[in-house]
Amino acid sequence: MQSESIPTPILNRGEFLRSLGLSSGALMALYCMGTLTSCSNASDPDPVTPTPNPGTGGTSTGLTGNNDATKGAIDFTLDLTNANYSKLKTEGEFVQVREIVVANAKGVMVALTNVCTHQGGTLEYRKANNDFRCNLHGGIFSTAGAVVVSPPTRAVAAFKTALTGNNLRVTA
Repeated sequence: MQSESIPTPILNRGEFLRSLGLSSGALMALYCMGTLTSCSNASDPDPVTPTPNPGTGGTSTGLTGNNDATKGAIDFTLDLTNANYSKLKTEGEFVQVREIVVANAKGVMVALTNVCTHQGGTLEYRKANNDFRCNLHGGIFSTAGAVVVSPPTRAVAAFKTALTGNNLRVTA
């Protein structure tokens, strides 16, 4: 008698971790302790290489002012001649600044909270669609922060932007 093998389902990293029933807080703690390391799988989304995430500080980072909501109202300026932010001069490009994503959306500078309201995924600007997509479950947000495609049900915060020469100011 010949035995048949039962096909084993292939899970991507996110599905596997969710199957363990671990909360996002527990997973972050494990990552921070170095217990888990990232692995790659062709079915996982491509990683985003974020722009360096300077804290509140001086002009050598290209950022001045407060970009940390836990320290008060958001009010910072990006120097677009600085290597950290110069790609914002190109339509369709975006950068991460702490928990804020700043994009050159068809020539208009847009800044949104970079944390999806569904389960905390990271937002990425999509030039072809002129929108932001969550890298976790594919939720879509407009450039004004409104939900366009679920699973998120709440909008993300949008910030005011003002471009003067090579200085982009982002305020709450």
